[in-house]
Parts: sequence; structure tokens; C-alpha cells
Amino acid sequence: MGSGAKIEWHQRHPDAHYPFLVRRMSWSWFSAELVRIQPTELGYRVKGDAAYLALHDFVRSDGETTINGGSRSTLTDVRDKLTFVPLGSSVEGWNRFKGRVSSIFAVHFTPPSSDHHASDISSIAPSLYFENNNLKATLEKLQSILDGSGIDDPAYAETLGLLLLWELPSAANPKYTLPSPARGGLTALQLKRIKEFVDAHILKGIAISELASLVGLSPFHFIRAFKRSVGLSPYQYVLSERIGLAKEMLSRRDLSIADVALAVGFSDASQLNRVFVKLTGITPSVFRRENG
Repeated sequence: MGSGAKIEWHQRHPDAHYPFLVRRMSWSWFSAELVRIQPTELGYRVKGDAAYLALHDFVRSDGETTINGGSRSTLTDVRDKLTFVPLGSSVEGWNRFKGRVSSIFAVHFTPPSSDHHASDISSIAPSLYFENNNLKATLEKLQSILDGSGIDDPAYAETLGLLLLWELPSAANPKYTLPSPARGGLTALQLKRIKEFVDAHILKGIAISELASLVGLSPFHFIRAFKRSVGLSPYQYVLSERIGLAKEMLSRRDLSIADVALAVGFSDASQLNRVFVKLTGITPSVFRRENG
């Protein structure tokens, strides 16, 4: 499941301590890793077996980075800088980290070849240490899933992954024109299939790619068509269905908030609480008290 690509690190001094804290997660066609690094000196390499997008947060006292052994940078302040390397290209180099905990958040893409828009990123040229606010904001949302401050839900993660693929071409080329949105929505039969699938799998992680395959559409086309038909994104729809079920279950006094959270597909009570407040404006406890 997801891409098996990752940043390969090696210590430049054999007697150095192990300076990493790494968290990785994978979804249907991409993976992400959050690496936190103590002050040390490291070499690294990312092979070209997946497209690579990274958000950097570090200052190095020395080091260099190269793409495909050619384009080279010795930039020292790499905070809030992005790097993109398409499938088939590689990036490598070394850093001397000093004085603070540094971090790199990287996403490795292996999008399905059947999705024509996703294939657009294969023609994007490699770019080292550039800036783009839209990509940065989306990457930070995806990073929040790995660091535990965001919502760990497959549909949410995959929506963010698709958004990154959508934003990448225009970030790399300001003259790039995004494709026109799909004009049509889903048919009544397609909506029925989606609703039945969500109802049957509401307690499990539901991926956008699963829903799209039910109606024979690419994830990009599916998201736009679904929102046109329902008024919500697929991810928002799944959340609203879970919260609706949670409201029903909160009337049962024999169930704790944690019991309700697990019963409707959330990982814990805090995740239910965050989503419940976002969708209703009140906490599950307040809802239960006000609704007897």
C-alpha cells in the first residue's frame, strides 16, 4: 500500500550517535515521512523510483545538495523551502545540522497511470529550494496527520495528496492553466452506490480511490463530480455521516464518548471531539447534555 520510497540517510562519522526520529505513513498511491534530526552531520539520497516533494525546516552551517548530479545548491537557510524531484530523477547531498532540531517532511508519489491529470507531474522539471505558499499549506496539513495534531483519516489524507498533485504544475510553472472543472455530476445510480458503500464501511477507513473506482472515475474527476452533486467533498460527506451516527449513539448513556468515537470510525475521543466541534460548534459532551 502506497509508495515504498524514502530518504536514505548515512552518518558521515562512524562514531556519531543515531540522531533520527522518523514517522512514516502510507496510503493507496503515496506515502509520507516526517524526519526530525538532532544536531549532527549526515549524508542523504532520494532515489528516482517515485516523485518526491519535500518541505524543509532547517539551517545548516555547511553542506550541499544536487539533483541528478548536476544542479547544485549550498544554501544554508532552508526554512520553508520546497524541493520537487519527478519520477526518474534523484537528489542527494550532505548537511551539517547545528544548534536546533531540524525537520524534513517528504511525500513520495506513485500516482495511478490511469489518472491523466496526475501524470502531469511527470513533465515538471526538478526544482531545488523554491517557495510556494499553497503547496506549503497543503503539506503542513498532511504533516499534521503524522505528528498527531491532525485527523488521521484515509479520505482526508488522500484528498490532501490529490490537492498536492493538482497544485504542483502551477507551482512549478506560473503560466500553467489548471484544467476546467468537470461540468457534470454523478448519476443517481452512482450516488446510490457511494452511499451504500459508505454506510457499509463507515467504521473503517474509506479511501477516495475506493469510492472513485466504484463509479469508474479517476480520483480527480470523482472529487469534482461528487461535490457538484452533493455539495460536499467526499471526505466531508464521510465525516458528516460519522457525526450523524455519533449523535444517535450519544443518546445511549451506557456508552462513553470514547466508545462512541471507536464505534463510528474515529481513532479516539479527541479525534471525535475535534470533528464534532468543527461540524456542530459544540463538543459531544455538550450535545449529550443538551439532548437528554
